[in-house]
Amino acid sequence: MPVRRSIFLTIAFAALLIISGTAGWATWRNMRAAQASTSALYEHDLEVHEALGEVRSSVYLTAILVRDYLLDSTIDGSDYRSQFDAIKVRWHSSIEALRQTLMDQEARVTLARLASELEDYRTSTEEMLNWTPEQRVRLQDEMMRRRSGRRRDILSLTERIAALAAQSSEQQRKLLKETDDSFRSSLGWIAAMTGFLGATVAGLTLMRMRSLEAESEGTQSELRSLSGQLRTAQEQERKFLSRELHDQVGQMLTGLRMELTAVSRHNTHVDREMLVSLDRAKATVEQTLGIVRNIAMLLRPSMLDDLGLTPALTWLVKEVSRSSGMEIHREIDERVDQLPDAHRTCLYRVVQEALTNAARHSGARKVTLKVSASDKWVQALVQDDGRGFEVAAQKTRGLGLVGMEERVKELGGHLHMTSVPGRGTSVQISLPKPATLEDSDDKSSDRRRSRDRADGIKTAL
Repeated sequence: MPVRRSIFLTIAFAALLIISGTAGWATWRNMRAAQASTSALYEHDLEVHEALGEVRSSVYLTAILVRDYLLDSTIDGSDYRSQFDAIKVRWHSSIEALRQTLMDQEARVTLARLASELEDYRTSTEEMLNWTPEQRVRLQDEMMRRRSGRRRDILSLTERIAALAAQSSEQQRKLLKETDDSFRSSLGWIAAMTGFLGATVAGLTLMRMRSLEAESEGTQSELRSLSGQLRTAQEQERKFLSRELHDQVGQMLTGLRMELTAVSRHNTHVDREMLVSLDRAKATVEQTLGIVRNIAMLLRPSMLDDLGLTPALTWLVKEVSRSSGMEIHREIDERVDQLPDAHRTCLYRVVQEALTNAARHSGARKVTLKVSASDKWVQALVQDDGRGFEVAAQKTRGLGLVGMEERVKELGGHLHMTSVPGRGTSVQISLPKPATLEDSDDKSSDRRRSRDRADGIKTAL
């Protein structure tokens, strides 16, 4: 199921990207096309109006020149002919521009009529330029009337062409608007589809993330539980080995030492070499007893179970101070001796790890240990004046700090470590105080037996 869901999410993401990319590309293309169409339509209208305006101005200018020519009978027509030729070139170019611009059939027919009217207008003008002065005087009134009517027809045709061109442009604008509306509608559907697909992908992704987080939390809880069980089993095994070494091996070595002492005491007539051998054997037994005692204390000090946390921490401080040369100041609240075994073990191991780290790595000269108990919390502080370190980097290099945190978290507490290179390290532990405490006057039978065995061995040693 997770594999299928991952494949579906991959496909959905790919589809979402394709749809988004397609929509973006289509939007860009439509905008470019709309911009090009609008620009072309504007240029078309501008060309039509300019060409028609050129035709009108040519007609009016021709009328003015014809009137001047007819009224001035003393001037030769050659001067006006050159001006008429220039006007003829202008309206021919305007007609050609209109012919290339107009696409509507009715506008093309009207343009053909306009061209014919202009040609007739030009022809009559050229005929008039060949008149004699007597003809100009005699025929000018009739010519003015005819040209006036033809001029109105030409202007009427230009207005018709302008109206048809405007109508065509309006149709083009409507078509562009319809195309734009259709594209907007399509874009809306695409946006809705993209939003739906995006919401679906986001929902499935969120569900998958929550599922993975739940699985991760469950796995972390199981790992933490397993780690706690391993630590508990380790502590039990250490306790068992420590007591076995202390009780069984210690008693046997003590008995051996006593036997050697008795042999050397009752056999006074043996040679001196035998006495030296017996003394060596007793020294070896004494040394072995010390090693066994140290191993037992390192595994788990019996006083932690027999006497409480305060004596165990006191012994630990003395041992660390003796072996490292650090000056350790301790302030221990004796109420911590009433804590359950799990809390005593946690505090002892964390303080042991902190002091060991300070002795091995910090180069500290002074260390402060404070253990206190309040109504709701049990707190411990180990602070040194050593070289310090980067806490995050140290966590990635060793399991000591991680183990300390896991021990504290297992009992619902928290560990706060601060360290600045060159300014020392501070480890602060806070554990919630359990509701049920051990009564110092009501020890279990097993704990009394432990104490008896410990006292007996210590006395014997």
